Amino acid sequence: MAEVKTLLKEARKFIDDKDFKSAQECCKNILRKDKQNYLALVLLGKSLQDSDQAPLAYQKAIASKPTQPLAWHGLATYYERKEDDASKAKLFAIYGEMLKLQLEDGKVTEILTKLGELGSSLKNSDSITSIINYINENHEDTFKNEAVKQFIQLLKSNVPCKSEDVPLALNILNDLYTKDPSDYLMLLICKLILQKSDFVSAVEEIIALDLFSNIEVKKWLCEQLCESFIDKNSFNGLDIQKYIDIITVGIETSKYVGLLKSMISFDKGLYLEAYKQCVPLVNYQETEKIEATFIIKCTIMLKKWPVTQKLATNFLMKVRNPELKLNLQKFLFLSYVEQQKWLEAINIAKEISTTHLNTDELASLAKCYIETNESAEHVLENLDKDQFIQLQCLALLKQEKYKEAISVLENCNENALNYYYLGNAYWYLKEYDSCLINLLKSAKVNSDHADTFYFLGIFYDQYKKDLQKAKKCYEKAYSLCDYESNYVKNLSEVYVKMGLNESDFELLKKAKTTLQNKETWLNLRLGLHYLNKREWENAIINFRDVVKASPNNLIALECLADAYYSRGSYTSALRVYNKVMSLNPNKIHSCHCLTNIGCIYALLAQYGEAIATFEKVFEIDPFFLLGLKGFAECSMKIARKKFEANLYGSARDSAQCAIDNLTKALLKGRKFMCLWNLLGDALMFVTRLPNKYSYVFIKEFFDHSNETTIRKDKLDIYPQAIACFSFVAKHKQELASYNLASAYFEYYRATNQIAHCHVAFNLMLACIKEKPTAWRNWNLLGKICVFLKRYDWAQHCFIKALTVTHKWSIAKIWCNLGTLYLQVNLYKLANHCFWRGQSALPSYPQSWIGQALIAEVIRKEEAMDLFRHACRLGYHPTSALGYADWICSTVKNLNWKNDPESKYAIEGLYAVTYGIDLMEWYLTFEPDDPWACNILGNLQERKGLLNSALKSYQKAHLHAEDDKKNLVLLNMARILVRLEKYDEAIKTYKAIDEAGLDSSCGLALALYKTGQYEDSFSVYDMALQWLCNDDADKADILVAMAGIVHMFKGKDDAKTLLFHSIQASQKKPTPYSLFSLCSLGIINSDQSLTMSALNELQKYEKDSNFAFDIGFLKSYVACNEDIELAIQIICDALHNHPSNGPLWFCMSQYCLRTSQSKASIASGCAQRAFKLSTYEEHNSYDIGKMFAIASIAEYNAGDRVKSLKFGKEGLHINPCHSELWAAVLFTLMSNKKWSSKKRWILAMLGYMRKHLTMTRPLSRWVTLVEKKLTR
Repeated sequence: MAEVKTLLKEARKFIDDKDFKSAQECCKNILRKDKQNYLALVLLGKSLQDSDQAPLAYQKAIASKPTQPLAWHGLATYYERKEDDASKAKLFAIYGEMLKLQLEDGKVTEILTKLGELGSSLKNSDSITSIINYINENHEDTFKNEAVKQFIQLLKSNVPCKSEDVPLALNILNDLYTKDPSDYLMLLICKLILQKSDFVSAVEEIIALDLFSNIEVKKWLCEQLCESFIDKNSFNGLDIQKYIDIITVGIETSKYVGLLKSMISFDKGLYLEAYKQCVPLVNYQETEKIEATFIIKCTIMLKKWPVTQKLATNFLMKVRNPELKLNLQKFLFLSYVEQQKWLEAINIAKEISTTHLNTDELASLAKCYIETNESAEHVLENLDKDQFIQLQCLALLKQEKYKEAISVLENCNENALNYYYLGNAYWYLKEYDSCLINLLKSAKVNSDHADTFYFLGIFYDQYKKDLQKAKKCYEKAYSLCDYESNYVKNLSEVYVKMGLNESDFELLKKAKTTLQNKETWLNLRLGLHYLNKREWENAIINFRDVVKASPNNLIALECLADAYYSRGSYTSALRVYNKVMSLNPNKIHSCHCLTNIGCIYALLAQYGEAIATFEKVFEIDPFFLLGLKGFAECSMKIARKKFEANLYGSARDSAQCAIDNLTKALLKGRKFMCLWNLLGDALMFVTRLPNKYSYVFIKEFFDHSNETTIRKDKLDIYPQAIACFSFVAKHKQELASYNLASAYFEYYRATNQIAHCHVAFNLMLACIKEKPTAWRNWNLLGKICVFLKRYDWAQHCFIKALTVTHKWSIAKIWCNLGTLYLQVNLYKLANHCFWRGQSALPSYPQSWIGQALIAEVIRKEEAMDLFRHACRLGYHPTSALGYADWICSTVKNLNWKNDPESKYAIEGLYAVTYGIDLMEWYLTFEPDDPWACNILGNLQERKGLLNSALKSYQKAHLHAEDDKKNLVLLNMARILVRLEKYDEAIKTYKAIDEAGLDSSCGLALALYKTGQYEDSFSVYDMALQWLCNDDADKADILVAMAGIVHMFKGKDDAKTLLFHSIQASQKKPTPYSLFSLCSLGIINSDQSLTMSALNELQKYEKDSNFAFDIGFLKSYVACNEDIELAIQIICDALHNHPSNGPLWFCMSQYCLRTSQSKASIASGCAQRAFKLSTYEEHNSYDIGKMFAIASIAEYNAGDRVKSLKFGKEGLHINPCHSELWAAVLFTLMSNKKWSSKKRWILAMLGYMRKHLTMTRPLSRWVTLVEKKLTR
């Protein structure tokens, strides 16, 4: 016994020292003596460590003393060190037996904890069994509570409970719930009930519980039912419809309620409804087993394999559960197989162990290998016979061994796939009858096999040519498998052949959403449909997709360019058209592309590029119809543009070009109505030009015997245009057309033949019967009725035009209605209509013209502004004539400059210049209008254009009525006097039938200028005695007579007449008599007379109209004695009148004459003078002289650059001013660079001598310079 104890001590020591072999020897020595020695067996097991013999040693020890815990602990420790689940599962029995032993308190708690953790980890029901047994056998509260705690933890961890343990577990939970009711205990009770073997009774038992009214329980039950359906694809015999309302009441918003209802639809076979219900319930960002599996099953049942693929791929990226991951991989594999994505299917299958694949899945994998021409032997060996034969046959078909495939299948079982393979083989062998028989058998056996119906469609389409049957077969195949592109393509082709364009469009539109691969042919065909439907945006999107996939696809590029062009994206269209031409210089493509490029340039108003492009088209094909049409349209755009710019001759040439091209096109294709319409429009455009440009050269289209080109003037063009529009109407089988009626109406307005107006009236009635909702028909009929003086009809037509159009803002109709009211003097209604027209389109000039015409009657002060605004918006003869007339009326008032508004309206807005332009445009259309010519002459005279004014007056006189000729002759004579053509002026004045004050005074002035003083005096005297009633006029005539008397009688008689002049104007004195007296005193050196006159003139010094005359006379008197005093006098005058240009000019001359150098001051004064001066106040000679003074002053000041600058500016204003040329030459000669250009200077001096008027001092200077340069 002592020896055994010694050996045991040694064994323990060896174990502590990790010397396990020595420990084993000690234990074996003990066991040789005592085979049942408990401690030796335990130490032996411990020394054996992880050896398979260790458990045997522990078990022998336990067998010898089962109530001793040491061996149990050793055995438990051994299995705890193992990693495999099988070894750990043995621990449940060991822990259960250990709990039956007498253990320390800590050990019991430790074992219970380990039992709970291990059970939760392995999901082993033995753990629950052991704890239930311990709870039922142990009544100590301390350990029982710990056991209950671990029991609850195991149930929470979803550890299953054995059916025989369920009642015991329920008793425990019921006891706990009775003591402490809580939600989690309720759920645990329900979980246990649901683990009973009878699922239906278990659910019914849960529903019958009192605690079922709890919302959490209902939610949990819904989730469990969903999970059960996912696992078993059914509700396990439960009549879910019976309990669905009870289960879901109160939790209608729960996600699982929606899923449960979706699964009920699925269970009924309503897969689409189930799919629609579950789509919004799925969380796609997090993979959950129930949701992910169910929605994928829905897509599988619906055979929406692309959706299956997408969902499986998405969920696989986020899945964590290995079991769910395996299922998702299988789903993805199946979707690839069904979509015939063989390589992708093989790749995903490699991630799945073959042990996890059933035979159908293995067969699918083998099919993938066969389709990709890879070996499938390692898969085929695991398949059954039927599957092996089918796959073998598929391999033979792939190898084009059709007879061998037939021989393999002939003796096999009859099924749909075998028949399908036979049909395939017979098709390729061209045994069509056998092919059809087998395909029909396949379709009969399995009506859900899409490939069978697809092949049948090919058979009927390509062999039988029976499009109707082919269509039905393709439609069946597509309904079964809408993701296969070949099905869609062939069905689309059949639709096209049968002319079912709408069906084809719907098919392609749907296919684009279902097909995953971007099929270029589908986008191309769909783009063509959108192009035909004028849905440019969608067409562009589809053609872009084609071009992305195939950048050099000419058809797609050309269609894309057409779509861009139609949408208005002209720059993009140009880029694509140019690319098409670079890829394929084919003539047909080039002509089409170049024509469209030309049209685009025309639309972009790049007319030069457009014409050059069309010329390239005609180099390729001179008779290309689209090119001729496009060139004609481009020419008409140019013509209209030039018409707007008032370039009428150029506009006619462009219209003639359009007519020539249309004529050329019609010679090739007379059936194209668009060409006839364009020709009619071009002809009508020419008729709207001024008469001198209103002609064309054209062939007689409707006289086949004569095709020579002849000239047709305005009145001959109308019948030709009417013939074009009539031809179009006849071809369209229309009674009338708007263009035809409009042409007849314009013909009436040109000829005033009322018959044409009646024809237009009848045509418009016919048009309205055909198209009563076309506003322009009513509008034109209203205009015709106005000319027929059927004002009530016209009013009805215009109002009807407003009501039938959706565009209530059509300004044209409102203006026509306003014009009608204006014609019948209903100004208030007319004003309202014009106001509506302005509101609708503020840029429409006729609205403003109408209001201007009303203003002439009601508020004249606003008429001019309204006419001006209308002219700014666009040319119109009424506004042009009205505005010019108001300009003349305004400037006729001598005091218009005193009114700031009038001054701004005339000078600030350059009214006279603009009025000249307007009247010239007006006279282009109405060259024989005498009043327009007279107004133009008035305006030209105001601008100093005397020769032009004379021509205008002469033209006015030519066309004026007899009773109005005197007025024109008076204007002509006045211009002739200003032009110093006095003899012609005298003849013109004498030609005036009725004498008047203006004509008599003008004649007297002309006679005076020719030296006929006595005749002039007698005419003035006659005017004074017989024609003059106004004192001021009498005074002015006496002044003029005094001037004549001074010329041939002397000072005293002149002075007498001047005093008579002063007496005549006592009531309203004028300064002109005083000016004359002062001048007479200066001429005759009568200082007392001069000073008396100047003293009397002091009361006029503040009047700006006489500021220069008074200042000049006072300074002139002083300048002979003291030039500085003269300058001071002018300065005083300038202080009172700083904006008087002549005073500044006078100051510049005085400064230039001073002995001291005031050249810079003189230049500044001259510059100030010509900035203040205007053409209306001074002629161009005076302004030229101001520039000459400024140039000389700057030269004297030493600034040669400025001197030359002022000289050049003056020459631009008046190139015939000799003093300006002298100033420029003087400045140039001082520059050394010009010393080498003597020849040019001499030539210029010669020109001055021959062609320019020079003073004697200037002539002498020119002679001196010539002598100097010729030395």
